[in-house]
Amino acid sequence: MIDLAKILGPAATDALDPQYAIAVARRRGSIHWLLSDHDNFILDWRKWRDDFVKAGYDVPSLSDAATVRSGIVTVDETNADDFLAAPEVRHLTAAYLRKHLIGRFSEARSWWDVAFLFPIAFLDFDNKKLAAFYAAGAKIERYVPDGWVGEFSDFADTYPEAVFPSADKFWIVDGKDLLAELNRRGSAHEEE
Repeated sequence: MIDLAKILGPAATDALDPQYAIAVARRRGSIHWLLSDHDNFILDWRKWRDDFVKAGYDVPSLSDAATVRSGIVTVDETNADDFLAAPEVRHLTAAYLRKHLIGRFSEARSWWDVAFLFPIAFLDFDNKKLAAFYAAGAKIERYVPDGWVGEFSDFADTYPEAVFPSADKFWIVDGKDLLAELNRRGSAHEEE
């Protein structure tokens, strides 16, 4: 089992390395910022594994594979608390992420320069929905538990305030949307 807290210690700048991914989880109306391996945000490892088997790959058993995620094969609303408490899932704060975004904001030419700070998934345990938005890696939205909805969408801008409040979005600073500004910069840079 990979315990990121033991490996990384207190969340530091180098913890925000592209080898890890950030996700947002909504549980009982509260927003949680998470840092973990990209694959830990694939909720249904059974479905994911089945795709590899169908493609002819030799893959570890589910019980062996799940040891790297505290034995959880499928993450859903029934075991969300266990997943959120797993040692391989680190908790961050919006303030921590905001600090690191602000520190890089003036040099960033677009969202791509700071993409590793932004969440690749929104795990909504309250509504049994997963939205994913990422540039690389496994298709997280394809592997959701039965009874869940998975979609590839830019949840940062499209989710309603009741689900993902602006107060919980670290890129909103003093009422200014830094993500929107980064996207404008990227568009202007493309036109050059």
